[in-house]
Amino acid sequence: MSSENQRDGWHHYATGDKETRAWFERQWAIWPQRADQRYTTNTSFHYGAVQAFRAEHGRDPVMSTGLRSWVAYLDRDDGQETQSQNFN
Repeated sequence: MSSENQRDGWHHYATGDKETRAWFERQWAIWPQRADQRYTTNTSFHYGAVQAFRAEHGRDPVMSTGLRSWVAYLDRDDGQETQSQNFN
């Protein structure tokens, strides 16, 4: 996993305007399909953004089954094994 992509995702969500945050939330719900062809579906990038969402809201965002599986995998890889279960 690219830590740079993860940091970028965190930053883009954490500092994003309403439109940017809405795009993330639409994208997470349909991942791996693209909500907008111009933007990425990179898992590291979105994982960073999911972490920013968690920090702000204290829960997981709505995610597709596929993205939820990746997030759980990356949580374990990141040493946060129970993170996604705690935010459900």
